[in-house]
Amino acid sequence: MKEIKAPDYCTTLVGWRFWKIRQNPQDGILWLRSIVRPDLWPPGARFEAHGRSAPGLYEQNISPEIHSQSGIYAFKSVHDALENLDRVCYRGTFLGKVNIWGIIQRHHFGYRAQFAYPLALCLGICCICKKIVSLRAEPFAIGWAAYHFSDDFSVSGFVCEGCNEKYYSLEAETGYRELSALAERYGITIE
Repeated sequence: MKEIKAPDYCTTLVGWRFWKIRQNPQDGILWLRSIVRPDLWPPGARFEAHGRSAPGLYEQNISPEIHSQSGIYAFKSVHDALENLDRVCYRGTFLGKVNIWGIIQRHHFGYRAQFAYPLALCLGICCICKKIVSLRAEPFAIGWAAYHFSDDFSVSGFVCEGCNEKYYSLEAETGYRELSALAERYGITIE
């Protein structure tokens, strides 16, 4: 019989994490995507931690153990997230709030959780100059590039107003509409 572990907290904790946005070219539907793994976050359903014995061969839902790397990562604060901006390539990404629950391991900068669901998108990190942009207060654009592993999706590149004017001339209103449609689909806010 499988051992069932009790959640660590009576309520969800709020953490901060980075996402990319992927677009299905066939229907234009947008998805939140993890940064390190190619996992798509399902709208309206919890995202579950899982482990792989070999890439893509075997997956199982797992609880984050103390001495493992398993779990859904989240930073404790926006400050912690931005302090760790260069540890992984976060250029062109979105930073937002995430609800985490279930088995949770605490770490110096954040958490590893069993379950998560996005709560809000707040900041964008320019893919060229790494400028941090408030999604509610500053102009931005979203560019799309072919995703190099598959023709089924393209991946977003967040661009600040200055880099957009200098290099791309993308329409800012399109980026706002796309982000708003994604937020509505997931039932989250843009803060």
